Amino acid sequence: MRRDRAIQLTAACLMVVFLAAQGVLSAQLAASVGRNRLVFADRAEAGDPPEVALGIAMGAFRGVFVNFLWIRANTLKEQGKYHESVDLARTITRLQPRFPRVWVFHAWNLAYNISVATQTAQERWQWVQAGITLLRRDGIPNNPGSILLYKELAWIYLHKVQGYMDDAHRYYKRMHAREWTIVMGTPPRIPFGERTEPDALRNLYIERWLRPIAEAPDTLDEVYAQQPQARELVARLRDEAGLTPGKKLLEYVEEVRSYVNLSGTGVPLPPGFADDALVRILSDQRFAQAGPTLIRHLRKRVLIDDYNMDPRTMIRYTAKYGPLDWRHPAAHAVYWSARGSEEALLRITEANRKDFDLLNTDRVTIQAIQELFRSGWVQYDIINPMFYRTLPHADFIPIYPKLLDELAARSEFDTPTRVYSFYAAGNENHIKDSIRFLYRRGDLKAAEDYYRYLRTWPGLNTHNPELVAKITVPLREFVVNEIVEDARETNPTVAMQEIAGAMMSAFVAGLLGGDEQQFRSNMEYARLFHDRYQQEQGSVRTAVTGREGRMAFPPFDQMAATFLAGLIEEAGIPQGPLMYRRAPADLQGRAYVLLERTNLRAMIDQMAAQGQPAFDVWFPPPNNGDERTLQMYRSLMLGEAGRVAPTDRDAGRIEQR
Repeated sequence: MRRDRAIQLTAACLMVVFLAAQGVLSAQLAASVGRNRLVFADRAEAGDPPEVALGIAMGAFRGVFVNFLWIRANTLKEQGKYHESVDLARTITRLQPRFPRVWVFHAWNLAYNISVATQTAQERWQWVQAGITLLRRDGIPNNPGSILLYKELAWIYLHKVQGYMDDAHRYYKRMHAREWTIVMGTPPRIPFGERTEPDALRNLYIERWLRPIAEAPDTLDEVYAQQPQARELVARLRDEAGLTPGKKLLEYVEEVRSYVNLSGTGVPLPPGFADDALVRILSDQRFAQAGPTLIRHLRKRVLIDDYNMDPRTMIRYTAKYGPLDWRHPAAHAVYWSARGSEEALLRITEANRKDFDLLNTDRVTIQAIQELFRSGWVQYDIINPMFYRTLPHADFIPIYPKLLDELAARSEFDTPTRVYSFYAAGNENHIKDSIRFLYRRGDLKAAEDYYRYLRTWPGLNTHNPELVAKITVPLREFVVNEIVEDARETNPTVAMQEIAGAMMSAFVAGLLGGDEQQFRSNMEYARLFHDRYQQEQGSVRTAVTGREGRMAFPPFDQMAATFLAGLIEEAGIPQGPLMYRRAPADLQGRAYVLLERTNLRAMIDQMAAQGQPAFDVWFPPPNNGDERTLQMYRSLMLGEAGRVAPTDRDAGRIEQR
């Protein structure tokens, strides 16, 4: 009896202790849940599917119900019922908005699994965009402190969109460039030969491109207060052109800008454009100040409201990471991975440090910088979307070493005591690639400087006994050995660096410098490298890529003409015409049909109206302007009949409006 009573008293005491502990812990857990927003949705909202209301009503059994939805969503995906699967994914994220891995799973499912199950590039891009939007618009705002979501979003941009593994990657890049040409416009350029300092382009991007957007009015009322004419402008856009302030207006504006300068510069317009309402309105000099103010306001609102991006953060990252061209997917990888690391650093303590994956997020940042060096110079025309080229951008070469110490310092994996450092290995490869590119471009002094840096860098991995021998040979021998011994010509980014570097040297040092031997030797090298790469990587074709290999480059003559036309447009007059006139006849003809569609042509036409030489004086057409010859080159370079390719979405919109 006494024993039973003792057990009962002990149990009662324990019950009281546990109840007290439960009360204390419940209060602490509730406070933690509130601070970190780790809660289920507690009410259904208008537009939610019925499963949301049902899951909320199930209370404690909600977890079982959500598991059923996961199984059902996966089954629908395997059955090819993608839209139904996506609807269930939205329901699951609505029921579990504070669990980051739910968002990651469904974004990955959309961008990777469902996208590759479709048959056309357009369909694939829709699903990739859906995965990006899910994280950017919904997942991150619901979980602003989750570094995982930032890393995954950055990785989709870097790997899925900018990478080469998807058969439709070319289409992704073109559509991304189109989207961000609409949102941000085309970045400003520095005239060829006028870069007096390494940061000139970075500063131009900040002051002439990003800061005007960041400092634009926040609301339409503020626009009207600053520019009273803007009220009439908005009314005319609505009544005469059927357009309201928003992203659609930006889209039409950028299409029109490709043909006509909004300040009234005369540019030959396609049939139907001269009488277009939007052209008439935006060319009205009464809106010379109100128009740009309205456009900058719209860009700011679209960035903040539609893309969850902060223009001031974009300025800060441009100042830190270099001239980020937002038409390039890797620029977005930099933005989201860097932003994720910053958010995490604000929340890290000694107790929760292991919960934040800084290492892999920082790696995405630095890999994106490396990719911007390899392909950060974007050439794109919104009215001819098939014209998309990326070339190496030397301004990003010094960024990688500058970031190295910062990122390695907060890495618990790459410590100074390790024999082999992954960050150091990445820097070695980056500097080697940079040396080869600068050497082939003809910038021997910069190549020698970086070669000296590589040999004397204290962080060099010394575990490989052959490394010291490789970097003590003369520069020319080092460049040759890097290519031959490591078989780097099969890597698409390395191949593009080598080809572009050789072409740059051929056109600048050869054509512009009047050195025929320099031109011929570098063009021969570029062609041989191109042919070797095409043999290895150019034959993989699928239903999505069609005649193009997934990783193939365009034909060499087309690449050379595209590069020359872009360089001539950047160089302007008189350097551009000098390079053009000294080029071989076939290269001239191919470049001519590209140049006649550029802003350089518009500028020369404007000068010609004031008595200056006409475009064909600066750039004589092939075969004295014979139309059949021109049509042949237009067909070779621009497609069937040499016509400007229609946009992938709604060709001929402006003519039909």
